[in-house]
Amino acid sequence: MFAEKFIESRFKHLGAEELGIRGFSDQLKNCDREKFNRMHSNTTVFALKFKNGVLIAGDRRMSDGFLGIVSDDTLKVKELAKYSAMACAGFCNIISFLETNMTTACSTFKSLYGQDLSPDGQANFLRNLLEPWWFMSVYTWYWAVGIPILATYDMSLGMPRIFVFDDSGFNYEPEFFGGAGCGFEAIRGLVVDHWRLDMNEDFALMIAMKAMLHSGAISHGVSDARLKLPTMAVINEDGFRWIPDELLKKALGLILERTEGLK
Repeated sequence: MFAEKFIESRFKHLGAEELGIRGFSDQLKNCDREKFNRMHSNTTVFALKFKNGVLIAGDRRMSDGFLGIVSDDTLKVKELAKYSAMACAGFCNIISFLETNMTTACSTFKSLYGQDLSPDGQANFLRNLLEPWWFMSVYTWYWAVGIPILATYDMSLGMPRIFVFDDSGFNYEPEFFGGAGCGFEAIRGLVVDHWRLDMNEDFALMIAMKAMLHSGAISHGVSDARLKLPTMAVINEDGFRWIPDELLKKALGLILERTEGLK
């Protein structure tokens, strides 16, 4: 089966039995359909603008469909160039394809022209990469492809920008917040309620962590920030920068102390 071979090649340091992928199709065939329909595997990736930049975030867990957790250390945020990053929800083979081609395109453009590919150029290239995969959502499920978001700081315009895509390659620029994955739908209202036009990076971090906690609380632990810290990064006029785990832990602790119902 293709899925088994792909995961084995991607995680060569683990055996197939450790990954729980041996007999994947048989497990799916024999599983309890009622339990299958009740389980949630919410990937949560999103980007959030603040006063001087944009924060991009993703949870760390990857599952093999609904049958188990493959990894607790998946990096769903990918740095593309000095002023851009992407994050994806969906199938890991398509996500890997998108990441590889985007990083190659950005680095090649930089080496040829001595400057970064523009945010619009990156968005157009990513749209073209997605177009051949649209049929997957027609014959399977919408989430059975790779759905990306692109976060950038546009040096020409002097402002952060976010591009949100669907499986066909269609994209748009939200005003201040966009994302992908089942978990994103769960946090949309929370972020919109808390967002402020002039908020700083620290406030954006608190909103992002609270959103991750909220998503994890309804996903049966699949993307729970209390079990595994999410990945977050900031892009501003100084470029791409990872947010250290120490700051993420501090934000997490403050929210758990002040928020009822999360402990």
